[in-house]
Amino acid sequence: MKIDDVEIGVGVPPYIIAEMSGNHQGSLEKAMELLRKCAEAGVNAFKLQTYTADSLTIDSSRREYIVSDGPWKGRTLYDLYAQGHTPRDWVAPLAQLGRSLGISVFSSPFSPEDVNFLESLDVPAYKVASFEINYKQLFTRIAKTQKPVIFSTGLATLQEIDEAIRLLIDLQVQDFAILKCTTSYPAEPTDLNLETIRYLSAKYQVPVGFSDHTKGLVASVSAVALGATIIEKHVKLDDDDTSVDSSFSLPVSQLQSFVELCREAKKAVGHIQDGPTTSEAGYLKYRRSIVARKTIEQGQIISKDDLAIVRPNIGLAPKFFEKILGSQAITRIELGQGIELEMLQRESDQ
Repeated sequence: MKIDDVEIGVGVPPYIIAEMSGNHQGSLEKAMELLRKCAEAGVNAFKLQTYTADSLTIDSSRREYIVSDGPWKGRTLYDLYAQGHTPRDWVAPLAQLGRSLGISVFSSPFSPEDVNFLESLDVPAYKVASFEINYKQLFTRIAKTQKPVIFSTGLATLQEIDEAIRLLIDLQVQDFAILKCTTSYPAEPTDLNLETIRYLSAKYQVPVGFSDHTKGLVASVSAVALGATIIEKHVKLDDDDTSVDSSFSLPVSQLQSFVELCREAKKAVGHIQDGPTTSEAGYLKYRRSIVARKTIEQGQIISKDDLAIVRPNIGLAPKFFEKILGSQAITRIELGQGIELEMLQRESDQ
């Protein structure tokens, strides 16, 4: 599939999405600075989240509405979402800046109303967050836009992933992709189960990527090696240690190295190889071959003592050794000269 004419798939470099999420420190200026730095680092897209605290939850201090673990432990859901949300009046200037920098800007909406708003700005694609995979009404509204859809799978069973895909297909969505995701913050390597990427790719034959919530770089590089065609990574300004997602986000000064590593990993995956690469071909001369251990006179019958299997590769391959024993030399063969079939006459040739 394509987003803003950038191809996404197996045969091209991984599509890199820098996720701002709530890492804007409550400042449009900071958000725009982060976008500029992400563009400089070479990512393909900059992603926002579009919601309000009221569209996600209720302002309640009941125990059920208080986060019990992780980086947001002790905070109410309402307070967390109020801090982390991106104000709607920021989206247009961020999208405009992205266009001027040659980088796509799109968002994760969290309600059909959020999609209505984003459609008014003509965003190029939609991302569905992992928590929303069972939100049929959101998928249905996004599908009506007929724009590319990327959805994350954290928390989802394989059956729920299948249901989401069947829904998109039934709604005649032409372009969609799946992101393997582990919904914990930060995610531990032992919980990633990246092998699922290959499973989903083989089963659904659509682009499959990885939404990376780990602290390091290894997980995304490993995901690319397993076939991930999209990589999403939370990013932050280097001095940001107060934003809601800062504890597990990549400092933007490391983003260019991250992008380069992911793209190098893709190059390393390559394709199924048959024979030497261009860079390897010159080393074929150092394979072993059959040569004359001593000078062999014309008419002489070849014995083991006359031959050696050594480097360089200037004669027959070692697999012919037994086949040419007992042959007669039809020309004089010098010490060290490679043995070729045309130098010999076997009994079956007589």
